[in-house]
Amino acid sequence: MQTNTSVVLRERGRAPGFYLLAAISLLAAAPVLAAPYRPSDDATVLSTIPASAVAIQREVRARQKALAANPHALAAALDIARLAVRDGRASADPRRYGQAQAVLQPWWSAADAPTEVRVLRAVIRQALHDFKGAEADLDAILATDPRNAQARLTRGFVRQTIGAFDAAKDDCRQLPASVGRTAAAVCILRVEALTGSAAPALERLTQVMALDGKAEPQVRRWAQTVAAEMACMLGRTDEANQYFAEATAEGGDIPALVAYADHLLDTGRPAEVLPLLADRGEADVVLLRLAIAGKTVGDPRASYWVALLAERFAAARATGNQLHLREEARFELEIRGDTAGALRLARENWKVQRELADARLVLQAAGAARDPGAAIDVLRFIETTGLADVRLKALQDKIAELRS
Repeated sequence: MQTNTSVVLRERGRAPGFYLLAAISLLAAAPVLAAPYRPSDDATVLSTIPASAVAIQREVRARQKALAANPHALAAALDIARLAVRDGRASADPRRYGQAQAVLQPWWSAADAPTEVRVLRAVIRQALHDFKGAEADLDAILATDPRNAQARLTRGFVRQTIGAFDAAKDDCRQLPASVGRTAAAVCILRVEALTGSAAPALERLTQVMALDGKAEPQVRRWAQTVAAEMACMLGRTDEANQYFAEATAEGGDIPALVAYADHLLDTGRPAEVLPLLADRGEADVVLLRLAIAGKTVGDPRASYWVALLAERFAAARATGNQLHLREEARFELEIRGDTAGALRLARENWKVQRELADARLVLQAAGAARDPGAAIDVLRFIETTGLADVRLKALQDKIAELRS
């Protein structure tokens, strides 16, 4: 399940159409291609920025210019920050969260910042993997306003991301009715799925989606993506195909498309990844799937994607940015075949976030590096939480063989 899976919820007291973003959130490959891809035709398109993203950024910049005349206009700053965060979520571009933080700067460090700022600050921190900072903000909000639906839902998913499932269940159970039936169901049922009850969780989520006619389209697509991921956990390929297709029928956002791409790679359909992610921008998570799929099928563009990712990961290391440790670990494992490097990065990532994908990556890297001892923390986590996934089982068996 993707760390940054999110859903936009209607904020009470606002006009229809006004939304606030809520954070929800393989084996070693052959050597990298030798030479970078150089198009023979100047007209060759390597990547296209989605028109929707261009339009949103145009609006953000226009509003930023207006705000510059009065940078302390809270309502205007909040509107820009929400728009930038929504764009960041849809495009998986961390720079958008930087935009949001910039317009909130007058209140960013204030201990008594308005609640709306603190909620957005928590969402931004969560997106940038500052989970402790996000949880601290949300704790403070809920201490004085325990019925704050946005803060409660966001904290529930922050806690899922760091593997604090019991605490996440508490938040999901305390969600107010204003969150909506489908969103509340996704919150609690996703935790149930991650703690050993994926089959009944999927059955219940399917029922809720069928019965809740009031769920907004983006909430329903979010639920369909989560249902697809539950089906993947159970090895139900046909069901996963159906739910992913529904979730991305109208284009989908990057988290849903990336989850679908991973499913296609897992089920031996790399050629389908290329058109799925075509024209979806150049976020690292998108480029990584394109590079893996392109390398597998021999697409000449793969060397371009690989080179671009390598440059970005090198730049991130130089600045100490650890935002994409999961992607870099998978890059080293599946593109470069550096099992030792992949294992080191996967274990560093595990210290920060503990989602299913993170556990799987450590097991994959440990198995490929033939270092079963490196997977002990993850194996204990799986045993303690009851996490069960057909894709994990094969990896656990491999680790067990190496230990015997």
